[in-house]
Amino acid sequence: MKGKVIFEWFFWILLSVLMFMAGIEIAFLSPLIILAAPVPLMILVCRQGVREGTLGAVFGTLFVYVIMGPVSAFLYTCEFALLGLLMGILMIKIRSGADYVIFALLASLAVKMLMMGGFHYAAGVNPFMMTPEAAQGLAASVSAALSQGGVSVSPESVNEYVETMAQTVSLMMPAMLILFAAADTMMGYVLTRLYFKRAGGVKLPALPPFVHWRFPKNIFWALLAALILDMASKAFPDDGLYRMLSLNLMEVLRGIFLVEGLSLLWYFMSAYKVNKALRVILTLFCAFFAPVSYVLSMIGIFDIWYDLRRRIKLRRK
Repeated sequence: MKGKVIFEWFFWILLSVLMFMAGIEIAFLSPLIILAAPVPLMILVCRQGVREGTLGAVFGTLFVYVIMGPVSAFLYTCEFALLGLLMGILMIKIRSGADYVIFALLASLAVKMLMMGGFHYAAGVNPFMMTPEAAQGLAASVSAALSQGGVSVSPESVNEYVETMAQTVSLMMPAMLILFAAADTMMGYVLTRLYFKRAGGVKLPALPPFVHWRFPKNIFWALLAALILDMASKAFPDDGLYRMLSLNLMEVLRGIFLVEGLSLLWYFMSAYKVNKALRVILTLFCAFFAPVSYVLSMIGIFDIWYDLRRRIKLRRK
């Protein structure tokens, strides 16, 4: 029995390290791997406890350090080892699914800020800002791609486009961090629950079915604050703080409204007994296809305020 436990311990650590190496070497897999990065350590903590999970995080970090060097070891420590350990601890300590999501989101944000702070300390570069060198390289890449496609544009137009995009990315970095933290929190939760749904043996915090997800009306106070900040940014154009706060708050709210709209879409697809695999495909398509996601965000706002599920259900009756 002890040998089986040790083998399982090595298995989850090795899987975590292999996922990290695959994310480094295979570019197109990196986004999915990063989102699922905490899962092996989460499962290890849930199955064997905090002490074994901590030892596993340390062992995995040392292994990556020996094989790939200190920079890779630091990246692995933050996104794979530390985040997986924290999320695993939260998963076995917290009984409410909603509370787990909130605290895991905060943990994910803290780890990402630690990673970016470490990068800033080591490299002397603000990770929230795009450097002029990076902007120039991006402009050259865009110009080359357009030239190969037979599109002729002036260098001034390309530089203006890249400069605008660089400013937007720098301004939107806080919202991007929050949304990405929400994404890896939910991915870790879903994959870990799917594993234990088959393996059994551990009781995990449960969220309500996606069809019943609804956000409280209090969220509209945040929307009002975003609108006020937007008006302040127009009244005081020289103060960039108002614009940054407005853009980031609005982007996070758009993500929340999109989730509400997707939940409503799932409700109707479930009511009409659409195949589950098709439901998943349509939901992912609507989430990532910009025109549809925008419409669903607008519908999500109406659903929070009017509870369209209840009203449409009453009409059908």
